[in-house]
Amino acid sequence: MYRSTLLILIALLLSLSAGAPIDVFAKSVGATRVCGTSPSDWCPSSPGDPCGRHKNTAACEADPKCYGMPYRGESFVACMFDARGFAVNCPTVGCTSKRPAR
Repeated sequence: MYRSTLLILIALLLSLSAGAPIDVFAKSVGATRVCGTSPSDWCPSSPGDPCGRHKNTAACEADPKCYGMPYRGESFVACMFDARGFAVNCPTVGCTSKRPAR
């Protein structure tokens, strides 16, 4: 009982810090990490995109002409997106005027 609880706790802690080793590795080999794979990302829009002025999810979602950029990182469960690209169980990682692909 104690061993299984400890293993679950270790797995949870490792999953919460899973982004750090990838970032460190990417920087150490000179690779460019893809924006949108970390929950803390806020990716830039295409140049000239009017929705690029929004710097957080709340501002983006409040603008009816804008759509959320989908999180592309790992998740325990599949992200559930609404029609405008905002997920109820995953982070939004940017704001764009492009409609999300279905």
